[in-house]
Amino acid sequence: MNLLTKTLMILFFVSLFLQAQDCNNILRIISDKSEVNIFINDSLVSSNGQAELEISDGEYKITASENDENWNTKTFTDKISLSNCETKIIHYHFNAETLLETIPSDVYVYSNDSLLGFTPIKIPATVQELKLSKPGYVQKKIKIEEKPVQIVQLEFNGTIKSEPFVKTTLFKVLTGSAIALGAVTAYFKLKADDKFDEYRFSGDRKFLDETHRYDTISGISLALFQINFGYLIYRFLAE
Repeated sequence: MNLLTKTLMILFFVSLFLQAQDCNNILRIISDKSEVNIFINDSLVSSNGQAELEISDGEYKITASENDENWNTKTFTDKISLSNCETKIIHYHFNAETLLETIPSDVYVYSNDSLLGFTPIKIPATVQELKLSKPGYVQKKIKIEEKPVQIVQLEFNGTIKSEPFVKTTLFKVLTGSAIALGAVTAYFKLKADDKFDEYRFSGDRKFLDETHRYDTISGISLALFQINFGYLIYRFLAE
């Protein structure tokens, strides 16, 4: 091998070595929300939810945290290792939702003692812990998993609580009938008063008979109203 060939080979390997020395890793961070602060080793590198950096080999702590004014902001934290001109892309999903289903259904769903609704229900990614409650079942606290559907089964405790009286059909019927009976009582009482006034001015006996008839109807409806209202009070006190 002549001197020129040796020189060219040495220059080739030196250039490869220098290129390897100059090569950096690429870290790309993408979130589905713009109001997000991104930290690398606790140093802020972006405040718009996106970042692309050239960094050297090593281990890094990545933190992505919402920077809006909501009380229940969400934060993601990861530790990664980069080497050998590696390219790594990390996605953070802040706006994703999880469909929460329970066995049984119609379970009360609470977040920090605030009622979110009843299952099945979509839970935003910003909510991480929930409390599930239903009469007749053991109360349960859960963590929301990052997946489209999460199914939770509650344990039956053998004591089904009756539905509150105010939510029953009977309550609605009694309330409606009380209003109707009150209106009927007032209507026929006014009619009786009008007929009695006509009797006083005319002396016609038929007006007095109509007065007694309307008074009788008004009295019957009043008695039914009192029975209806009394039963409502009894049910409230019994509960």
